[in-house]
Amino acid sequence: MGCSRGESRRSYTEPRPTPQIKTDSIPAAVRAPLAGERIEIPSGQLQVGSKPGTPGRQPSLEPASYSIELGSFEIDRLPYPNDPARPPRTAVGRDEARALCASSGSRLCTELEWERACKGPDNNVYSTGEHFDAQCLAHADKCRSGFDVLAMGIANREWTASDLGSSGEVMGIARGSTADAPDEAHRCVARSAWRIATTDKALTFRCCRGAPNAAQVREPTLGKAYQKASTSSLQLGRLLQSSSVTQPIIDGSQFFREPEAADTVVEKGPGDKKGLTFSVAPIIWNPSVGVQILLVVGHMKDTSFVLAYNIVAKDDYSLAASFIMKNEPGPVALAFDDSIRTRLFFSTCWGCPGETGKILFREPEAVAILQP
Repeated sequence: MGCSRGESRRSYTEPRPTPQIKTDSIPAAVRAPLAGERIEIPSGQLQVGSKPGTPGRQPSLEPASYSIELGSFEIDRLPYPNDPARPPRTAVGRDEARALCASSGSRLCTELEWERACKGPDNNVYSTGEHFDAQCLAHADKCRSGFDVLAMGIANREWTASDLGSSGEVMGIARGSTADAPDEAHRCVARSAWRIATTDKALTFRCCRGAPNAAQVREPTLGKAYQKASTSSLQLGRLLQSSSVTQPIIDGSQFFREPEAADTVVEKGPGDKKGLTFSVAPIIWNPSVGVQILLVVGHMKDTSFVLAYNIVAKDDYSLAASFIMKNEPGPVALAFDDSIRTRLFFSTCWGCPGETGKILFREPEAVAILQP
């Protein structure tokens, strides 16, 4: 059986934006902290988690962004002992941190309370705003969040009262990062899990007062490896419109017919599926904990394409990678096996030399579309 090959094929991986660093001087208007000072955080909306594809994001720990209402509470303006004349207390396990807070009539903050105090009323990415101010590394106690809480996520990790894991060994959640970490590690949403007894010199804590908020982070899960998505032609147009890379292929774009087109791809070659499932329908791919990718194959005129989108939220997607094949009418089918999560194939003629490529997942949540 004849196998056609496109004359021009182009692979594209959506670049991750480079975090911008503010270089303004430390704000002179920051009010000097007082010993024992606490900040009252009002009840309000917290945008929990982070957008898939964000630089530095750890999808196995950070849920895709969602909104909750959090009740009011008070939080120490500085890490324990909350005294500008004394350095933060470090190298204490979480149980000791709890006890030290309790001894002053306070409690250890929950991680979502910590995140709210860090993001401020505008739900900023960093305590310093939408971008990380690197000068804060030398002036942590002069850098404030939108709620006027100081030194959040800048030079130390901080214990919280929240846990990770409900079976086996329970780990304690810390927020924030160290001064030597990459800029994106200082995001308010960044989480790390530690054994409860850990006494690391970079681990400190701060205390809260008021009834603790019961809300917990929705822990990322590992779903079914592949499942068909319900995506209309209208939605395909919106997907293509969302990126300058795919806007040129909007006019006349459509899906291949399922299952006939997938059968055609197999029948062009020797016919041995090698145990794989073939489909031209949109697929939701779950290659790793907390990662969901929408895979789309389609065509317009004599051009076929394979696209991968980060699923940001319902009806909200961002292009992760694309492979556009000019002078290739298709059809193009996806080929996958539920037992293989991190790799699948796309093909115009299954079993024909040069007509099959790979779609690869790369930690923490990147996608590469390649054809040898």
